[in-house]
Amino acid sequence: MATLTLKDVPEKLHSALKKQADRHRRSLNQEILYCLERLTGLNQPVADERRAWLQASEQSLRKVWDNPEDAVYDALLQK
Repeated sequence: MATLTLKDVPEKLHSALKKQADRHRRSLNQEILYCLERLTGLNQPVADERRAWLQASEQSLRKVWDNPEDAVYDALLQK
């Protein structure tokens, strides 16, 4: 594998990447590689995984929001 060195990274960018890495439980290096792979389209499974999660979430939300037996939401929708 190749090694890449970044210079003159703006502090705000570094801080944002570091926070994002922490949220995703990755090292800063892993997070940067992940971002670059997504940006270049090399990480297609991520797009497929995201699509699957969105579909699953949409189905769950429909069950909650499109429930005619729920009088509270039904009344709000009719206003």
